[in-house]
Amino acid sequence: MKRESIFIVATEADASWWGGVAADTLVKEIRALKVDTIHLRINSHGGDVFAGRAIEQALRESNAKIIAHIDGYAASAASFIMMAADEIEIAPGAFVMIHNAWTIAMGNAADISKTVALLEKIDLSIVESYTKFTGQKAETVAEWMAAETWFSAQEAIDSGFAHSIAESPAKASAHAWN
Repeated sequence: MKRESIFIVATEADASWWGGVAADTLVKEIRALKVDTIHLRINSHGGDVFAGRAIEQALRESNAKIIAHIDGYAASAASFIMMAADEIEIAPGAFVMIHNAWTIAMGNAADISKTVALLEKIDLSIVESYTKFTGQKAETVAEWMAAETWFSAQEAIDSGFAHSIAESPAKASAHAWN
């Protein structure tokens, strides 16, 4: 299964409008896989937090070993999808980005207050996930999220968001001059 798009959306209807990877379809595809290893290639600016959580959970429920490869960047919702992997390898020059949840809201003061309360719950949930995964203190993670922090490959490893920097496989000789 190969996915090229980088935007994470909830449904195929959303994907047809906005583009991107639809969680409703990808979750079914992940659950149908009967493989020993999944290589999850990530180059995404993120997207819908709940769609990301659904993908993350489907990966966690898989019996396969999951190796996440951060090829360009794992930002926002993509940064917690990667945490479902058993191993996270980040390319030299790649990044992980975390931030507080955000949305577009409209309505009266009561509607906006409910939206603020939901955003705060989402932030706490994400802080909890990052804290559990990285071993960092919740206060530190919350500060990183509030600042919209971009971690370089080495910083991602040092902060607990990745396990190793990807090494290029040895290239076979392209020419045989005999």
